[in-house]
Amino acid sequence: MQYMMPIKGGCACGAVRYEADAEPAFSLICQCRQCQRISGSGHAAQLALPAEAVTLTGEVKFFALTSDNGNLVNSGFCPNCGSPVLKKSSGVPQFLFFHAATLDDPGRYDPQFVAWNSSRQPWDYVDPGLPLR
Repeated sequence: MQYMMPIKGGCACGAVRYEADAEPAFSLICQCRQCQRISGSGHAAQLALPAEAVTLTGEVKFFALTSDNGNLVNSGFCPNCGSPVLKKSSGVPQFLFFHAATLDDPGRYDPQFVAWNSSRQPWDYVDPGLPLR
């Protein structure tokens, strides 16, 4: 997948913004229970950006949960509009995971695989052609 550099995005109200001068390391659809709760749907569409390539502006409030594999995951929200913007995981601290819907051009998002399919909800449809990890 090719993104126009820099990659830019933010929350619904614009108080939180991010920019990265690096290609995503990977993009995924996560169906774990935490992503279901955070997104309010059956999954979260995310892209992993190298943390050192990201500039984040605005206040972000983090909420910590333990993931299905035992890692500490911090979900970052805009305290003004409540939009989920990003996640940080203790299992892969070199990446920040941004929700695809926060991209200025979310149509450029192209998922590469599905994670935590074992937690999927029967009503949540994702492309059956995507590999499972």
